[in-house]
Amino acid sequence: MTQERDLECLRAERKRTLGFKNILPLVAQLERLKMIPQSQLQGAKVFYGDFVRLEIPHLSAESFALVCEVARALIPWRKGPFILNTLEIQSEWNSAIKYNLLAPHLHLSGKVVGDIGCNNGYYMFRAVEHNPAQIVGFDPVPLCFLQYQFLQFFVQESRLQYELLGIEELSFFATQFDVLLCLGVLYHRKSPLDAIKLVYNALKSGGEAIFDSLIIDGEQEIALCPMGRYAKMPNVYFIPTLRTFEGWLVKCGFKEIVVIATLKTAFDEQRKTQWSSGESLEDFLEPSGERTIEGYPAPKRAYLKAKKL
Repeated sequence: MTQERDLECLRAERKRTLGFKNILPLVAQLERLKMIPQSQLQGAKVFYGDFVRLEIPHLSAESFALVCEVARALIPWRKGPFILNTLEIQSEWNSAIKYNLLAPHLHLSGKVVGDIGCNNGYYMFRAVEHNPAQIVGFDPVPLCFLQYQFLQFFVQESRLQYELLGIEELSFFATQFDVLLCLGVLYHRKSPLDAIKLVYNALKSGGEAIFDSLIIDGEQEIALCPMGRYAKMPNVYFIPTLRTFEGWLVKCGFKEIVVIATLKTAFDEQRKTQWSSGESLEDFLEPSGERTIEGYPAPKRAYLKAKKL
């Protein structure tokens, strides 16, 4: 009971972030969607392809203009893309590329699934097509939560749940998940081994996790620890070789590790759009594209799947 009480207190604390002065206007924008008559939302359909596409056939021109206005208030959109009727939200990251790479390795039917660092829930919405029992997203960033709420207002998928919590709060969810996604998280953690162990402990026996991480080339069991920024990111701590990445998973108890792919981040995957803001990949690299502007190797990722036996 004490742990349940602590979790509820933490949830209440994180919910208060929605009252921050820079977030409150966005919450107010989202509330405006409730002005749309329910009759106009009837018959809405969702299609799960590269775009998560919503067709809302009875939406009036006035209501559609409101939807567009609210969506633009929530810029920047980092993950996507999405379509609502004729409104295309082309996010900075074309997340369909990563999802399509991982999809053949996802066995989610009837499973309890978690997405750590879920952003606005793009992967959660895509995972619905695999017919899981439940999908829980974890991300403490208020803007990401509001973007998810914007989409969920129309999708109304009862199997989705969003927690304004980070990977460190997985300790409250021991042995609850059949499958966990941990994508783009580890290199932002000061202790990647502790983070991996949290994922391991949150899985049921026989559960599977899919990780991705930035990596550096090489056969040695080493990791790059940038002194300052990496590709202009201030919070990158450890970038391992593939061998080190695999070793981290082994040290934390994972078995049956499979390397799904290793790929350089390309300009068709991360790019500037009217729905992003500021800089993107082209600004983070030297003109040659081979190194970051700080002189480190350009971003390359490894995707690994592992099992808890």
